Amino acid sequence: MSGYFKLVDAHDGAFRIKLISGDGALMAVSAMFPTKQAAVAGIELMREIAGTGPVVDQSHDADVLGDASRNDGRARAS
Repeated sequence: MSGYFKLVDAHDGAFRIKLISGDGALMAVSAMFPTKQAAVAGIELMREIAGTGPVVDQSHDADVLGDASRNDGRARAS
C-alpha cells in the first residue's frame, strides 16, 4: 500500500495534515491551516511540491551526497 495524507484536528479549531508512509510511519506534519478547505488545498500543494520540488540539503554533512554522486555512489570520509 502506498502512503496517504491524514487530515487531523489541531488546537483552536485549526487543521493539520500528516503524511503517513505505506507501513504506517509518520513522515511529515504540516503547518496549521485555519479551515478544512485550506488544509485540502494544502494537500494538493504538497502533492505538487513532492512530485516536482528539488532536494535542498542544508544538513551538516550535505557534501556527502555530492561526493556520492561524483564517485559512483561511494561517499568519501572527510
